[in-house]
Parts: sequence; structure tokens; C-alpha cells
Amino acid sequence: MKIYFATGNSGKVENGRNILSDCSVEQLDVEMFESQSGSIQEIALSKVGQAVEKSDVEDDVFVIADDSGLFVDNLNGFPGPLSSPFDSMVGKERLLDLLDAGADAEFRAAIALHIPDGEDQVFTGNVEGEIVRPRGDGGFGYDPLFLPKENDETWGQDPEFKEKISHRKEALIKLKQFL
Repeated sequence: MKIYFATGNSGKVENGRNILSDCSVEQLDVEMFESQSGSIQEIALSKVGQAVEKSDVEDDVFVIADDSGLFVDNLNGFPGPLSSPFDSMVGKERLLDLLDAGADAEFRAAIALHIPDGEDQVFTGNVEGEIVRPRGDGGFGYDPLFLPKENDETWGQDPEFKEKISHRKEALIKLKQFL
């Protein structure tokens, strides 16, 4: 089975290939507008719809797209679906100005699957942890600020640990089970 992963991030595609090992996962680099929504599920569905509409892939193929965010409990889930725009406009360090170290947070991912001649599906994953002062320079985005539960290092310090327990991996495993 062939699946196109609509993303400009080749690392996500490689992650998809590793988990969806029974499938042929190909990158579909298509320009997508990231809708502003209170839901990463809605954003992922919007992205996959745009990818199918704007690309020249065959009508009978599966396409996936994702969205994710960092949800901080003390901030009612903020920045959540606005994680990337918040980081771009304000900077992740400003998040620390809004909270005390040790604030509970979780990374969440949503992967939307376009099913030819069927109803699109969404698969989610999450990893709980806490916000800490930046540690490490690995990973990307908020990884240096996120300390997952049951680990002594942030994802910025230990990107390999992130690959073992990531929110995206959990969502991809659910997708694999569905397929």
C-alpha cells in the first residue's frame, strides 16, 4: 500500500516509514495553508484535504498530514494549536515568562488520513511531561523545554528518547493498526 505524507519535513516522512513499515511512504511536498483552529485534529484534516486537492496524486491513494502542539495545563492548553505561530512571533522562551518551572504539559499530535472513496480519519497521540528551563540543543521547537515523565532529560537533550515515545509515533501506531 502506498501512502503519501503531505509535509515539507523529511524527518517526519522517515519516522512514518519506520512505523508504517508494511507500506510505501512517500513525501508529498505541497504548499498548504495552516488554518487557525482550536483543534489540532481540525488542522490536520484541513491539511490533508488541501494536499489531496492541490496535488496530482492518483485518486485511489492514501494521503496523511499531521499537526501537533504543546498544551500547558496552567495556561488552559495554550499554546496548543498555536504552538508554531507563537514560537515564530514571540519565541518559545517567552512561554517561560508565563509559568513556573515544573508546569504540567503534554505534546499532542493528530494525523489525518485521507481514504479514497471513504471518510477521512484522525489518529491522535500524546506524551505527558513538564516545562523546564531550556536544556539541550537537539530536536526542534519546544523540545529543550519539555521534560517527559519518567525521563531525566528533555527531548532537546535526548532526541533518541523522543523517537521511542513521541506523540507522533503513538498516532502513527494507531494509524497502522487501523490499516
